[in-house]
Parts: sequence; C-alpha cells; structure tokens
Amino acid sequence: MKVTFYGGAGGVTGSKHLIEVGDNKILLDCGTFQGHRQETRELNSKLPFDAKAITAVVISHGHLDHCGSLPLLIRDGYEGRIYSTDATKDVAEWILKDAAHIQQMDADYMNRHRIKGPELAEPLFTQKDVDEVMARFIEVPYVRFSQEWFHLAPGVSVKFYDAGHILGSAVIVLQFEQNGQTERLAFTGDLGRVGTPLLPDPEPITDKVENLLMESTYGNRVHRSIPEAVETLRDVVNQTYKRGGKIIVPTFALGRTQELIYVLHQLTDKKLIPRMPIYVDSPLATNLTNVFTRHPETYDEEAWKDFGKKGDLPLAFRNLTYTVSREESKALNTKPGPFMVLSASGMCEAGRILHHLINGLEDERNLILITGFQAQNTLGRRLVEGHKAVKIFRQKFSVKAQVEVINEFSAHADAPALKKYAETIPGLRHIFLVHGEGSQAEALKKLVSQDHADWQIDIPQINQSFTLQNH
Repeated sequence: MKVTFYGGAGGVTGSKHLIEVGDNKILLDCGTFQGHRQETRELNSKLPFDAKAITAVVISHGHLDHCGSLPLLIRDGYEGRIYSTDATKDVAEWILKDAAHIQQMDADYMNRHRIKGPELAEPLFTQKDVDEVMARFIEVPYVRFSQEWFHLAPGVSVKFYDAGHILGSAVIVLQFEQNGQTERLAFTGDLGRVGTPLLPDPEPITDKVENLLMESTYGNRVHRSIPEAVETLRDVVNQTYKRGGKIIVPTFALGRTQELIYVLHQLTDKKLIPRMPIYVDSPLATNLTNVFTRHPETYDEEAWKDFGKKGDLPLAFRNLTYTVSREESKALNTKPGPFMVLSASGMCEAGRILHHLINGLEDERNLILITGFQAQNTLGRRLVEGHKAVKIFRQKFSVKAQVEVINEFSAHADAPALKKYAETIPGLRHIFLVHGEGSQAEALKKLVSQDHADWQIDIPQINQSFTLQNH
C-alpha cells in the first residue's frame, strides 16, 4: 500500500490523499487550498496527479477544502464515480454552486478593471462543471444503517462512520483484498466534538484498522465545555435585549448557522432568552438549512428528545425568519432593536454581514457576536483584536458596539478527544497526522506518543509518499 499526500498535509486546506494498492488508486477527498488569493489560485488551477488514472473518489464531507477541486478532476479526465453520504452530496452541490458563482463574479470584476494586455480572467469552474460533478455521485449509508462493506472496485470496499463534524460528514474506512490478504486504512476527515448541538458524536471505528489518517486542526488545544458557551450566549443576549440593541452575528453558512439556530430555539423554548425576532440573512445559509431539514436521520438523539415529541422542527420556530430577497435584507438596516441577525460571511469579508456592520458598529447598544475562527488580516480578526475603528468598503467606522467572542462552538475535536478517538480503534499501528498546522500536529504527536510508544506517528508534508507494509 502506497499513500501520497497531495494536500491537507503540513497545513489545513486542500485535502487530497491518494491510496494505491495493486492497480487501484483511491483518492480520499479532492479539496481546494484556501488562503492568499494569488497563491491558492495557482495551487488550485492544476492537479498534481493524473486524473484519468484514478479508480474511485471518496469524499469525507462537503466543505470546500475537501470537495472544491472535484470540477477540475472531471475536467482533467476522471471518468469514475464519487462516493459520499447522501447528505454530503446535497451539501456539496450548494457549496460548489456558491463557489462557481463567486469565481464568476471575481472574474467579471477583474476583467472590468484589467489593464490592457493581460488575458481575460476565467473562473476555475462554472455551474456547468458543477452539474457534471453532481451526476457522478453515489450515496453510501453510514454503518449505523448498514454494516455491509460498500463495493468501490474489484477488491476494494468502503464503510462510513459518522464523523459528527458537519451534516453528512464521515470517517472513511477502506478495505483492500488481494492475494488472500486484507489491508485496511481509515481517514477521519474532519472529526467533530462530543456533545455539540444537533449532530451525533463521532462514531468509533469497530473494524480492525492498522493505518489511520487523522486530522490535527486543534492538536494543541483543549476546548471549554459547550454548556459554558451556551451560558455566555444566554447572558450577552439578555444584556443586549435589555438595552434595546441589535445582536449582529457573523456566521458560517454551513454548520455554525444551524447550530446557533438550534441553541437559540432551545433557549427561547425554555424562556432563558426573550422571544425576540431572529433573522437568518444569508441565501447560502438558508439553502443549506433546507438541506438539514431534508436529513433528519442525521440529527442526534437530543434533538429528537427536545423537539420531536412536540412535533417541532429544530431549525424552525415562531420568531425565526429566513430573509431571502435583498429588499428584506435592506429593511433590517433601519429596523430598530432589539432583534438578532445571523449573516455571512463568517469572517466579515464579504456578503450581507458587511451592511449590518456598517449600520450597527457605531451604536453602543449593539452587540457583535463572534462565534467562529477569524483568520489573520480579516475584518472579523480586527474586531476580535479590539480595533477602535475599521474600514468597510474603504469607509472608516468607529467600533462603539460591544464585541463578544464565543469560540466553543467549534466543529473540530480538541487534542484529548483526537487521542481518545485513536485509542478506540482495534489493531492500530500507524498514524499520519494531517489537516493541521505544523505546531498543532507536533503537539498532538507528542501527546499521543506519551502513552503509545509502539505506534508509529508521522507528520507528512505535501507531495510526500509512504509505502506501508502489511502485518
């Protein structure tokens, strides 16, 4: 067995791992790199392997850094199928459509403002490319619905365990059978937290697996508990409501928006916060929430316990409104508080959230509630760092509103949880730490090695290959 790490190694984004056994080449994830625009555009414009030679593609979940290069793969000649959960297929369709739309808008903008001479800018992929990708998907059930191995190719099969990261996310277990021998390799994809709202906890692998590709996003972190985060959310919402302010929440369209809606529904039902108007002002978040409502089989037991008996929908309640049109969104800018609005983008770099910030930053009654990671050099990061003034659309605004940060709604397992997950896997011998910055992976390696000196733990770099021996 040969494993080559073409992305999501030595860093977080661009997840692409090629597994070769005999004549079979199985690609785990096909994601885009994210970060500095020019650098990532070059990385994302070509694939580092022969797409025509790939036997099958298996996708762990629908985030862009795990599925965003699928259109390029098919354009480069891949003729096979794409395997994922049913929910991941639905999520990926909206994520890829949105990416195609943004790329087209970016290309149009660059072409309007280009200096005479350079070639016209083109999007990396179009809506037509996305349609071709979606026609290739085959849905694979979670093991809790079917314990059978799912056939990928002669001698190759797969099982999906629930990763608990986002809707449809899976831990992938590959099984290779040749010459009377069986080899298995698992890939966590992105592993979720235990106890997060709405989604089940990560499912432990029950099959004997010797080799594991494990994410290390938070390999050097211990999360605060989710109940503590919910208490903080309750307190700041009540304080802002009392002073008649607006609660402006920049949020990621997939995952974080739905988690917050669910928690707000709980708090409202229990009368722990007032029944104030709450708006979801993001077309992508609205479309993805609709995907959630089509997949109730993915909800955790607590969601059914809380809302199922009453016949409620976890992501819909009386004072919650999804705004779709621009006119509805603009009307919120002049609407007096108190009310709450959840809007994208999560790092305040684009989208409708910018207009809510323009109209809300300079009022000291208001609250800007940050619930997700804010990358360097983003507007969201500047707000977290406590800048007294920020620029939006080249215009300067004073930050008079309260800024509160609640980081505990993370969709990634922390270091102790990652270690514990690996320890539950029968027969494990070799771990590759992927999807993490160097310092995070090194810290996790040190933590795991303390109790498991007999395990081989590697931190692969991009384009590095390893040949694994069957024991």
